[in-house]
Amino acid sequence: MKKELEILSTRYSCRDFSDAKLSSEDLRQILEIARLSPSSLGLEPWKFILTEDRVKLQELAQIANKQIHVAQAAAVIIIVSRLDFSQYFESKLRKRKMSEGELNMRLKTYKPFLDGMNEAQKLAYAREQAHIALASILYAANALNIGTCTIGGFDKKALNDYLKLDTNKEQASLMIALGKKASTQIPEKTRFDFDEVVRFL
Repeated sequence: MKKELEILSTRYSCRDFSDAKLSSEDLRQILEIARLSPSSLGLEPWKFILTEDRVKLQELAQIANKQIHVAQAAAVIIIVSRLDFSQYFESKLRKRKMSEGELNMRLKTYKPFLDGMNEAQKLAYAREQAHIALASILYAANALNIGTCTIGGFDKKALNDYLKLDTNKEQASLMIALGKKASTQIPEKTRFDFDEVVRFL
């Protein structure tokens, strides 16, 4: 497990990218791992938008409060949160080929919960899942020796408009800047001690 622990322990927020391009194979692998991320009720309430276009990266940097590392990144992935998950919940369940009894039990248990959410609750619920996919992207990239920086500070309306999203169905939640790290030096991690954050019952 040493290699896996290194992937976790050596990842940091990179804001200094080289001008090297990323291979399409690496980017596809990162997106595939994001796609395979777990989600509540298996809803996968997300879409992933990627760009490597230099002009678009500059435009996204402006939307992201002029963060220069967004413009200098080799690529940006935007996680879009889906709000229409209650509409496709049953079809997703049916793909699991469970018994009709099990299917009806799950629909009876969870469908009212999903249908009862207002728009703010749907967005909050989907954004929670987006952060699971985010972690997958960050660590998958680090495993490929690609630097990443999570971007949460951006004009949400401007980004939704830029992506031409129907905000009744989906909204942009997170951006991730990716690129080859300009430095090989790994900053020392500062974290709470184990006993400060872990309690056994």
